[in-house]
Amino acid sequence: MGKFKVVLALAILIALIAPAWAVLGTFAFGFLVAPAALISAGIYVADGAQVKHSPKIALGFVAGNFWAYFVVKALGVFGMGPLQLFLVLVVFVLVAVFLAMYFDKVFDLSAWLTAWAGTLVVLTLPGMPLSPEQALLQMGVSYVAGVFVVGLPILYLHGLCVKKLQGGKKP
Repeated sequence: MGKFKVVLALAILIALIAPAWAVLGTFAFGFLVAPAALISAGIYVADGAQVKHSPKIALGFVAGNFWAYFVVKALGVFGMGPLQLFLVLVVFVLVAVFLAMYFDKVFDLSAWLTAWAGTLVVLTLPGMPLSPEQALLQMGVSYVAGVFVVGLPILYLHGLCVKKLQGGKKP
């Protein structure tokens, strides 16, 4: 079986499933930030797309999502000047890295840092129509959906396609 058919099957699945969540999440569920799921699906795939890693990647995204919220709250207390911003970010990075490394069976650090950055951007966008709590909820659900609603189904279905293309042999 040629590499082209394997890649074509993967491309078609990604082209159908990822935008399906982005559109359904946005229009059916009213999530303004539903496309954030594409970020977490990408990290999940970059990690090797191992089913056993999906819970820790999802928990990493949830932790990073809340981490951004806590940073925004801390900045509300300490101010948004360049020095305050730098110091708050330094402290939060140090703590996040230690927590993720110490609890490496629970949290994926790359997912944590990625969610933190993505959610921080959303929470600090001028004119964001969502409250911080709404944005936090929508980003969290979207991140978790990226792993379980986008990433896992794509990989499962791709495995079936590859098996079918190989005439029933194990991929």
